[in-house]
Amino acid sequence: MELSVIALLLLGFVNFSWQNEQAPRVKTSLGDIRGYYKISRHGRKYEAYEGIPYAQPPIGNLRFKPPQPVQEWINELPAVEKGPVCTQYVVLSTPQNRDKVTGCEDCLYMNIYVPFRNGNESLLPVMFWIHGGAYQFGSGNKVNETLVMDRDVILVTFNYRLASFGFLSTGDSVVPGNMGLKDQNVALRWVHNHIRSFGGDPNQITIFGLSAGASSVHYHYLSRLSAGLFQRGISISGVALDPWAQTKYAPEKARRFAATLGCPTRNTKEMIDCLQTRPARILSQATGEVPDIYAPFGPVVDKYGPDPFITRSPIDIIVSGEAYDVPWISGVVSEEGLYISAAFVGNDQLLKQLNDDWDNIAPYLLDYNDTLPLNQHKEVAEKIRKYYLGSNPIDSNTSLSVTHMIGDRMFSVDFQKAAILKAKINKSPVWTYYYSYRSMHSCSEIVSGGSTKNFVNIFLLNSPDGLGVSHGDDAFLVLDTRISNVSRPNDLEMQQILLDFYTSFAIEGKPRAGDVQWQTLDPNEKEFQYLHIANPQNIKMETSSDFANINFWNTIDFNENKISGQE
Repeated sequence: MELSVIALLLLGFVNFSWQNEQAPRVKTSLGDIRGYYKISRHGRKYEAYEGIPYAQPPIGNLRFKPPQPVQEWINELPAVEKGPVCTQYVVLSTPQNRDKVTGCEDCLYMNIYVPFRNGNESLLPVMFWIHGGAYQFGSGNKVNETLVMDRDVILVTFNYRLASFGFLSTGDSVVPGNMGLKDQNVALRWVHNHIRSFGGDPNQITIFGLSAGASSVHYHYLSRLSAGLFQRGISISGVALDPWAQTKYAPEKARRFAATLGCPTRNTKEMIDCLQTRPARILSQATGEVPDIYAPFGPVVDKYGPDPFITRSPIDIIVSGEAYDVPWISGVVSEEGLYISAAFVGNDQLLKQLNDDWDNIAPYLLDYNDTLPLNQHKEVAEKIRKYYLGSNPIDSNTSLSVTHMIGDRMFSVDFQKAAILKAKINKSPVWTYYYSYRSMHSCSEIVSGGSTKNFVNIFLLNSPDGLGVSHGDDAFLVLDTRISNVSRPNDLEMQQILLDFYTSFAIEGKPRAGDVQWQTLDPNEKEFQYLHIANPQNIKMETSSDFANINFWNTIDFNENKISGQE
């Protein structure tokens, strides 16, 4: 019996030693890293390096400070487990998990996935994913890399600071803001400096992201800190010109935030010193006290710091011609607003409340509470309602019109403006797309929580149409870990089309989608041009003279994206 036990122990030791010896390893100037092997969706072996620190933990006195370079390590770093997500207030989850805080402040870690090769091949293109979540929640850990690893690219995902930890701003040198964007920049610089050790090409990096990640991609085109660190980008439903992507009255929001936590607000240094002492969980819970349903904390002009991310407004940087001039793809989906409206379209009581109190709710729902004088709120609310609904009430019959209203205002109008401006001012090509394919699963399921009767009927019965194509549904189909049971032939085909689109751009510098020639945007044409991805069998170039009802929205003089000197 004793000999058997010894034999088993020896066998276990040999197996452990073999697995440890066979694990993939890389040497970087910071230290050695050990990963592990995984298998892609279609059976390809690839290397996974998870939980690599790219900056010092932003804890203690480093809270609210710009990211600091990570220090070298002596022993081999076991990169075999994803790092913790950044502290966040969970608002999009299951009903049992709503309104809770998750994550921690020590969260600046990245994951690198590399197709297995024999070591003699040329360097691979790199795809650098920036997750979305309104700058308030989300994580690079949620990415499903198994599909991407069927292609000849390296994929990088990472976490960055969120909400007050990443985007609080006092409007002065105490906390200029944009810590989260600077985290992204430091992560991108880390990849640029070290990806060659993993077999990646530092001169062929594509940054891409969804929603807040998409607007972040656009912001990196506008920041001198990121110029030269990437060669192309893809913005999936989000640009820096979107109303939710530019924080208004950030210092006032910071003071209100501090006041809810019992901190002094007259002196910004004393205020921040006080906030430094508050537990991360308490800070995260207090985010709900900041009056902004989209992004209470987000990007700002941070010209007061020693290393500012942007020193002027996005529109000023764009029209000046100073934006980083490399190729860009940007697009939206057909029902962008479903990301928001999914929370109420299946609830008759909420629809009635929205109908009855429209004039008061509209400035918040459409994010113009801070960009129009108070005495214009009601007039504009009624104008928008009349344009989209006529004289009809807001109910289940008109909820799709409300969805389109939200989507046009929050995403699609500024997507068009940003694309045309870049194509007109810069030399590099711009491609645009409009995605309207409804797969079996949708991001709107997560937003709704599946709790209403309407959503049970739509999603549990697997309706192919549902309420439309929600914000994020395109990237969701390819990259989200919550989608693992895709089985409909059209969904599987669309997965491959989207994967071709993303990876062909990273590999060749020109995107492919089906058999159609995807033309670049010509800003001199009278009509807006874009590739319409309707379904796997229907992909074609289209034009529109009034995409997203832009002509109507141009009649409203929001105090947004005003060029300096032309206010």
